[in-house]
Amino acid sequence: MGVVITVMNMKGGVGKTTVAMHLAGVTARYALNHKPRKVLAIDYDPQFNMSQAFLAPKTYFALEKQRKTTLSILLDDDTNLDPFKLQVPGNHEPPKVSALTTRIFNYSNAHLDLIPSTLDLMYVALGQATVQTKPIEERFQKFIAQCRLLYDVVFIDCHPAGSLFTKTSLRNSDHVLIPVVPQRYAQRGIGLMKNFIEAKNAGETTPKPHILFNATPRVGVAPQETEIRANADYAPHCMDNTLKKFKVFSEPEGGLGFVWVSGKPYSTEAFYNLMHVGRELMTRTGA
Repeated sequence: MGVVITVMNMKGGVGKTTVAMHLAGVTARYALNHKPRKVLAIDYDPQFNMSQAFLAPKTYFALEKQRKTTLSILLDDDTNLDPFKLQVPGNHEPPKVSALTTRIFNYSNAHLDLIPSTLDLMYVALGQATVQTKPIEERFQKFIAQCRLLYDVVFIDCHPAGSLFTKTSLRNSDHVLIPVVPQRYAQRGIGLMKNFIEAKNAGETTPKPHILFNATPRVGVAPQETEIRANADYAPHCMDNTLKKFKVFSEPEGGLGFVWVSGKPYSTEAFYNLMHVGRELMTRTGA
């Protein structure tokens, strides 16, 4: 049974998508802790930045035209989307996982698949529900249940706002990876995130949080990181390894420029840094 990890922070600007796409990629490409894995990355953010990083524009727009995006998990029909009214499907059954996935790369006993997002998800994020959203929630739950049977690890890149996406993602995840940039107000973002995890899953098993410090200095430790690690509420959830600030992490686009194929300066150092973070995350989550 696969492990589901949502990557989320209620505070924007923390490199959430950068973290999600690199960890999904390195987990599939390399047998972290000597274990090959089948990995699925779900772009559940209307900004679809992870989709743009992995897919060439021509490929992406072809998939969007074929409705092979996360919007199809939630809705059967997207022909009459209304920005002011949430369209709730009558059909509670989601499509098959294989109908929406695109293979990014393939290795012996391991691969990375992607379900891209679309800006049209904004209709779901902003539309006011005039009826119960249970059909949407049920479709997502059933879809993730399918994914667990097909993949060892599922990464969900969820947008940084409280919405139906946040609710469905958290309720169907085993773990939540919270990227944190050590800067002013970082603790407020963590506090909001923890409160939201607990509130959205009242009476249910809550996903286990893991705090990953992102874009940290290559030398030394930022005072904000030290402060957060000293907080008794947050310390048990802090990962030992941090993802350091390397320019190469921000360069992937159209399937090119990822750290594992980059020849840019410091790309080797960045790659090994990413590998350390990936190994620790797989250990912490039991994936």
